[in-house]
Amino acid sequence: MKGLTVLMYHALVHDSAALDDIDPEERSYALTAREFSAQLDLLRQAAIPVVDPTTLRPGSRPTPGVLITFDDGHASNAELALPLLERQSMKAAFFITTDFVARRRGYCTWAQVRNLAERGMLVGAHGHTHRFLSTLDDAQLRAELLGARDLLRERAGVDATQMSFPGGRFDRRAEHRARDAGYRTLFGSRFGTIAASRDLPLDVLPRIAIRPGLSERQFLAYARASSSAMLMPRLSAWAKDSLRHVVGDERYHQIYRHFRG
Repeated sequence: MKGLTVLMYHALVHDSAALDDIDPEERSYALTAREFSAQLDLLRQAAIPVVDPTTLRPGSRPTPGVLITFDDGHASNAELALPLLERQSMKAAFFITTDFVARRRGYCTWAQVRNLAERGMLVGAHGHTHRFLSTLDDAQLRAELLGARDLLRERAGVDATQMSFPGGRFDRRAEHRARDAGYRTLFGSRFGTIAASRDLPLDVLPRIAIRPGLSERQFLAYARASSSAMLMPRLSAWAKDSLRHVVGDERYHQIYRHFRG
């Protein structure tokens, strides 16, 4: 193993017919439970370690392998992902958008969020309302960061010290405010892996988004942090980042929704 690969998932569905229950702009990230289960089997068969997210410490040497993360807090995280992970004795991190809990159709209840934590999964934050943090003023940014952390403590009994940025959008100001709010380990959605040859960086950590239809060969190449498998996705990510820099976060997201819709 060359490093630590952080895999980013979102919603799971029972089958492709259930995609109708997923918001259109989120469907490109929704895997069937069978696909997710098969990927966990591949990791087990290939003897690729699945790292417990609670062991991540800024400044410490990361364990080579993969780390599994879920964004948003879709109900399928508790209903489908949790039992599949437990069947394999694997841990994952679930980053919760707190304003969605018990308020938005198809998302976790607070009981389900608590259950994730009680069953040994890491529960972290994904903002309060899922607004892009790089677009907010200081008061709004503080409300998003502290609001999410306070709700997770009050409603789920979780002291959230890890978070992922909604939409992967952040700037230096958002990063600094997140650390001021008590978050120690931060995740974005920039494509990449983490070298195991040096200490975990203090910067926002990269992840690889797992989409439906990914081949077994490509999935294992990502999991093994294969440099050759990373070349084209890195170029694609660079092109997207360049476009986002030119047009801004909001306009970029409008373009994204148009083509994904």
